[in-house]
Amino acid sequence: MKTIYFITENESKFQEAKLILKKTGVKLLKKKIQLSEPKTLSQDEVVKSKALQAYEKLKKPVIVDDTGIYFEEYKDFPGTHTKYLFKTIGFKGLQKLLFKAKKNAYFKTLICYKDKSTTKIFSGVWKGIITTNISSSFNPDWQYNSIFIPEGFKKTLSEISVDERIKHSHRRKALQKLMSWLKDE
Repeated sequence: MKTIYFITENESKFQEAKLILKKTGVKLLKKKIQLSEPKTLSQDEVVKSKALQAYEKLKKPVIVDDTGIYFEEYKDFPGTHTKYLFKTIGFKGLQKLLFKAKKNAYFKTLICYKDKSTTKIFSGVWKGIITTNISSSFNPDWQYNSIFIPEGFKKTLSEISVDERIKHSHRRKALQKLMSWLKDE
């Protein structure tokens, strides 16, 4: 069984990844490591930098996750600034920002695997729209879930069961690509 350390402080992300990977023959362990995040619009640069830092500290196979929401009306935004944007302007500011904009959006997760000789990025995207009605179901780890309605659904992500979200999520798509690659290694 291969052991991989998931470098995250977000318990919700870790639990989702653990559920997705539980039947794959990978032992996933959570590790909190302080990592600096480069200030860039490139999600690839962010995830590679964090994976390299984590590997240098642990010297064991690691994965790091970087997830952002992208409003299709705005190029590469908020993307790597997803958390900062919400902390700065909150739901009211998002509603103003998107008032006259097209509401198409997508979540994109990049998972970077790093070991001694390999650095590999896997991506997953989940498209949908932003609603102006904020759901009463709220998870502080994933604020945007309260305003994002995925394609094929009539409810926000926060109103969809965890099992249903995990079947379709952007993180699942990225992790499945990682698992396919690991099987071929």
